[in-house]
Amino acid sequence: METMQKLLVIGCGNMGAALAAGFAAAHPSAQVVALDSDPQRARALLPAGVAVAVYRQPSELAGFRPDTVIFALKPQVLGAALAEFIPLVAGALVISVAAGVSLARLSELLGGHRRVVRAMPNLPVVVRQGMTTLYGEALTAADAAACAAVFSAVGQVAWVDREVQIDVATAIAGSGPAYFFALVEQLALAGAGEGLPPDLARRLAAQTCIGAASLLQHDGRDAAALKAAVCSPRGTTEAGLAAMEMPDGLPRVVAAGVHAAHLRSRELAAA
Repeated sequence: METMQKLLVIGCGNMGAALAAGFAAAHPSAQVVALDSDPQRARALLPAGVAVAVYRQPSELAGFRPDTVIFALKPQVLGAALAEFIPLVAGALVISVAAGVSLARLSELLGGHRRVVRAMPNLPVVVRQGMTTLYGEALTAADAAACAAVFSAVGQVAWVDREVQIDVATAIAGSGPAYFFALVEQLALAGAGEGLPPDLARRLAAQTCIGAASLLQHDGRDAAALKAAVCSPRGTTEAGLAAMEMPDGLPRVVAAGVHAAHLRSRELAAA
């Protein structure tokens, strides 16, 4: 039987709602509470029947002392919001999902609180297929396990050894779903441009990418090996890849996109 846990999620938008709902589903004995400036909208984002209580103000949480607190707020509003919650997080493990806000800055904003972890989840946590990167300093085994319990409920978890690496992880996993959607969009547009009905082109592009992702997850071979497996000598796939992988094509575009996202993450950290 699992120990009773108390989780508080501050900011119950798409990300916060997914984290709260996933944890509540995976840990039925836990007490999960969310705070949001718009409780009605927040409740609408939670699956029906999920055991998450939603409130507007910290004053409504009389007697509730969380073990773990997740700040699921945008970096632009996080700084102004944290001071209000200093009394509430005393003694708790604090996790922030705000891109670019360093551990040192988080600790400072929380009045010197030291049990702080940075997390970079991505949007597929909404369907519990997320990828979350974590970084913390001098964490106890119990704190590391508590972090893993939250994010493994909505996907996979990986820790990085240095804080600067979480900015790179942001550019890959945090932004990566948008890159994937951009590829699906461009495949569909290209199909329509070659003569397919647009609706059919969108369906073909979406399901092809979904199926390929599932194959990558379950097959055991890496992406390079699976790519080679699709190709036949002098066939259509080989011709298409040759055009896409020219020096100024896909490799340059992807590298440039990741680099730009990485730089922006570092800019946020320096702000």
